[in-house]
Amino acid sequence: MSGTGLTIGPAVVGSMIASYLFGCSTMQTYTYYKRFPGDRRVFQILVAAVMMLTFAHIICILYWTWNLTVTGCENPDGVTIFSSSRDANLILTPLISTLVQMFFIYRLFKFSGSKTVAAFCGILSMLNLTGTLVDAVDALSVSANRTTQNARNWLTILTLVAAAVCDLITTIGLVYVLQRERRRTKVHQTHNIADRLTLWAIETGLATSMSAVLVLVFFCAMRNTFLWTAIYDVLADVYTNSLLAALNSRKPTRIRDTRVIGLSAGRDISPDPVSEKPEVVN
Repeated sequence: MSGTGLTIGPAVVGSMIASYLFGCSTMQTYTYYKRFPGDRRVFQILVAAVMMLTFAHIICILYWTWNLTVTGCENPDGVTIFSSSRDANLILTPLISTLVQMFFIYRLFKFSGSKTVAAFCGILSMLNLTGTLVDAVDALSVSANRTTQNARNWLTILTLVAAAVCDLITTIGLVYVLQRERRRTKVHQTHNIADRLTLWAIETGLATSMSAVLVLVFFCAMRNTFLWTAIYDVLADVYTNSLLAALNSRKPTRIRDTRVIGLSAGRDISPDPVSEKPEVVN
């Protein structure tokens, strides 16, 4: 494959997919604030913060793509993976992923009640954030010969592995807890809630973890090309859409009784375990 096919091509495709996903997240944000105006304040602030970071992220990607496709035509030898906008994106992506991961870790803790698992996932998430920020600082500190800039490859691989493992643990852990509690009760309504939440967990968790795995595979196999950057460009948008999908998937639950058998340790809980203000259809 030609040099352009391994540089500008993947960059353009990645920016196009990221732009599409940003549009999806914008629509989901509108749906969230319209559908859940009384949701917990911390969740509303979380969505606002993640969307602001995602907006800055997409601006950096588009500016980087512009430099590659327009400015780069005048100076082909100056086309590199690392630039000021690219380095800024390296900072924004782990911030977004960490905020989203903390939400899913909190959701796992609410279901399982396991502080150990939640703490371990939190450590992995912070390792991903810290390691990526160190890589970004290294990239920002290099002013020359960026074409051979590889930062710390072992640290980059470690952060990608930490992110993927964190997402997989939260997904598998939540599915396990939900199915365990489903088997413990014979209440049909509880079965429906457990099945619905299990589907949400698989859909959102696998999307983020598989994206991180793909970035890791392409980085290890073809780190001197732009193929891994194309997937990394959409990683933050995948996390943002996963968060919003998890929040918007909560449906008003019609409840005949005033109590619903809980899905955690036999306690009575709300049908919406990630919100202290569940919606109930009268």
